[in-house]
Amino acid sequence: MGSLSEGEFRRIDRGSPIPLYYQLQGILKEEIERGTWRPGDLLPSEADLEQRFGVSRTVIRQALDVLEADGQISRAKGRRSMVAEPKFRWEATIGARNWAEPNRPGPVVLGRLVDERQVPAGGSVARLLGIGPATAVVELTYTQEVDGRPVAVSQMYLRADASPDLARACEAGLPELAVRGPDVPDQLASGYGVQVASSAVTIELTRLNEFEADLLGLRGDSQAFLLSVLDLGPGEVPVSFTRTAIRGEIFRFSMVLRHQEGDGGARGLMAYLA
Repeated sequence: MGSLSEGEFRRIDRGSPIPLYYQLQGILKEEIERGTWRPGDLLPSEADLEQRFGVSRTVIRQALDVLEADGQISRAKGRRSMVAEPKFRWEATIGARNWAEPNRPGPVVLGRLVDERQVPAGGSVARLLGIGPATAVVELTYTQEVDGRPVAVSQMYLRADASPDLARACEAGLPELAVRGPDVPDQLASGYGVQVASSAVTIELTRLNEFEADLLGLRGDSQAFLLSVLDLGPGEVPVSFTRTAIRGEIFRFSMVLRHQEGDGGARGLMAYLA
């Protein structure tokens, strides 16, 4: 895997197909998670952010809207944004990556590959994946479809050394993924031998921002479920971290809790598209 200078992951890339506000919210989220600002701290003013990043107030407010929807900041009229207390995290082990019910009409497929590139991992992703913050990872932004209908938007951060075949592909460029082919994890498994033994999952309620809503053909501020998934390979080695926003009106999940005496019980989760 290559390394990029640490300062690179704090810039906005104006040549990226990812909107400026979506990039900005990711940078601010990274700085919050890294501890640049702690719960109760005020974020820099809109004027300070405008000067630092060279973007408009509209872009800044859109980015803050995303952070607010994700529960990472709180905002009051006439006051600067404040870093919120961390949400209570409920984590479970996913029983199967297949979200759909057994009798569903069609499989989950890769709908649109919005962007694919190698980027520095950054602080929070680096900690999750067990690598240095300047280590390059594959960043994938894509939609998932069922029967031709977009149902989810995902951003995946994938370790380039997740498998020997993937490492070779990343040395030459980027992994090849087939649009309208199987879901991304399935293509990585079949095409590059990326193995996932277990997944740690967090589910919370959020609202789609404008970028996500546009990709899903919905109005902005629509209700959605946010899945944060850390995939672990053999030996519990982190493979990838994925943030997925799923249309709220088609998503439901059920849990099966298996308790074992003395260990508090192992918990399993299966998620479904209705």
